[in-house]
Amino acid sequence: MEWMPLSEQIDFVFPIPVPTQTLPPHRETNSFLVGRREIGMIDAGLWDEKGVDALISHFGKDTERKLSWLILTHWHPDHLIGTDKIKERTGCRVGVHVSEADKVAPVSADFTFQHGDEIPFDTRRLEVIHTPGHSAGHCCFFLRQEGVLFTGDHILGLGTSIIVPPDGDMERYMASLAELLSYPAKIICPGHGPVVWNAREKIEEYIEHRKERERAILASVRSGTRRTEDLVAAIYTDIPESFHGMAYFSVEAHLVKLINEGKIRRTEGDGGCEPA
Repeated sequence: MEWMPLSEQIDFVFPIPVPTQTLPPHRETNSFLVGRREIGMIDAGLWDEKGVDALISHFGKDTERKLSWLILTHWHPDHLIGTDKIKERTGCRVGVHVSEADKVAPVSADFTFQHGDEIPFDTRRLEVIHTPGHSAGHCCFFLRQEGVLFTGDHILGLGTSIIVPPDGDMERYMASLAELLSYPAKIICPGHGPVVWNAREKIEEYIEHRKERERAILASVRSGTRRTEDLVAAIYTDIPESFHGMAYFSVEAHLVKLINEGKIRRTEGDGGCEPA
């Protein structure tokens, strides 16, 4: 099994899609290897024995080439399920955001990080960007010199990220998206889907998409639509009905944000919403 680098210029980053039980339309979780000698990995989907054998082979016979660490963008199972197997075979250290160290069980974290920390490998450093929203401790990682941004579930290569309250928070998610615009990112390496080669456009697209959804939700509530499921049916006409169950959670996340901003309020009895 041979893995191809991200590009000829960025030949020390290897995207590795791993078949994993995750949310549709995706069927894989992307792992990423970074480094030539002191190698790191970002996220671990459902790695099987064949995949781990290929990982070991990737290091070659040079005993100084090894997997030093495996960092997790967040605690969701489709991003960490292969961690124990990889750790057992390679002896790598596992890291996660400090707020999610207790959520990755049965995986045990060897170290934690927070916003602004730097994780070294070879002669480079990976910057930690805390991007709460999809989960409270979700993090992106940034290679500044190359402009490569590893986004986990914060930004996907196809489709949009689901926000499920209470761990998911739409207000924090949209703030985190806006913060990413302050980084000179060129390439997005997402947790699911293909690599994105126009990073800033993608971030701006995500921000505008969420703003459009929020405007539509607020307008629907003001026009008399009260219940979340009815808001989903009224607003998400551009996606198959089979995806409405997932859209339900994102609508709820938007409603929580709008309630916190004082624009709407919950109605008593039926759990619906009305203009404040």
